[in-house]
Amino acid sequence: MRERLPLLLAVFWASFLSPGARAGSLTVFCSSSGTEMALCRSETQAWAQATGHAVTLVLLPSDWGEVLPLYRQLLSAPTPVVDVLVMDGTWLGTLAPMLGAIAPTPDDDDLAPGTFTSAGRNVALPWYRDIGLLFYRKDLLARYRLPVPQSWDELASEARTIQDAERARGDGALWGYVWQGRAAESLLCNVLEWFGPAGGAIVSEDGRVDLDNDGARAALTRASGWIGTISPAGVLSDDEEATRGAFQSGHAVFMRNWVYAWALANDPQSSIAGKVGVAPLPRDTASEPPQGVDGTVYLGMARGTAHAAEALSLMRYLTSRAVERARAVAGAYIPARRSLLDDPDMRAALPVLATIRPALARPVLRPVAQTGMDYPRVAWLAANGFHDALRGGHDASDTLHRLSDVFGIMAHRGQWPGRPADVTLPQEKTR
Repeated sequence: MRERLPLLLAVFWASFLSPGARAGSLTVFCSSSGTEMALCRSETQAWAQATGHAVTLVLLPSDWGEVLPLYRQLLSAPTPVVDVLVMDGTWLGTLAPMLGAIAPTPDDDDLAPGTFTSAGRNVALPWYRDIGLLFYRKDLLARYRLPVPQSWDELASEARTIQDAERARGDGALWGYVWQGRAAESLLCNVLEWFGPAGGAIVSEDGRVDLDNDGARAALTRASGWIGTISPAGVLSDDEEATRGAFQSGHAVFMRNWVYAWALANDPQSSIAGKVGVAPLPRDTASEPPQGVDGTVYLGMARGTAHAAEALSLMRYLTSRAVERARAVAGAYIPARRSLLDDPDMRAALPVLATIRPALARPVLRPVAQTGMDYPRVAWLAANGFHDALRGGHDASDTLHRLSDVFGIMAHRGQWPGRPADVTLPQEKTR
């Protein structure tokens, strides 16, 4: 990653200084993926024509893991050369001190999950939403007359039943459940969804480390039991695309993934097109309300931008009801405005919206706001600890206890927002 950063910066400067860039133009980062790039281009051009301002687009690296260090470098410059940025929600705690303040408006009440606030400043606006979901083979559940599972135990039972029966019919490559087990952010999302209300969110809203508890231990132990029974051992190296590939090839009954997988699984070229259902993820008990990890993407501006008014104007335009509505219809993006979720055009463009609406109302938030600039380190440690427990390196109790001690020390040293002053500092261990 460090070796690639100078190259990424060189690519940025080449884009910024290209003949298409004009002096005084607003510089905006956009995704390099096809649909989102096309929408970003058309939306910013519409704003430019309406306001008379110029916009220069710079495309992000295709690997979003490379974007955060790039943003850190660019925003740390004495005079920022970027104005508006598209950001994953997990970067906000780290980037917040380098982002400009966004004055609130009454219209913000319609935004979900709301503007991101750090140190009393609003620094990012939600642009579009995403959430963890359960995808399943409708045809296989119908064949065995099974309902969509509501709890994790029900999922494991149904996955094993269908898997064993289909293998007996000759489909030896079928597995019951695929998910993202690679030691990365995606595993952290899965684990938080397994934890549910009983297991906590690693760090609670008031800044307390909330990890070493019976609910978390039971959830992590349960998931460990899936390996080799309903989930292949290789799931521990899988990301979203690997699991989508297995599911879309017809090699899995259930899959955890994000909304984007819906359109791809039902593409006419897909071998399972028309055979896919989607639902909120299972819970510890079926009586709990549906939940999934929030995957909202945000917009923010550089704190030292010379074009603050223009940048804010563009961000307000991109997050407006009209633009979010058009974006949802054209690209199947879940709008970040509550008032659009029941819009008939939204329901037509996103048929799954009615099904996943309960989960959108209660998203699981990662502890980005609570841990501030320490979030990337917290996420890395947690993902690697959980991965080690899942592959059998340590049991769940030992893993959660060790992580709790480490995070307790980090909370005191990092002065995490909301950290209780009366929490005893864990004794630091050395090897």
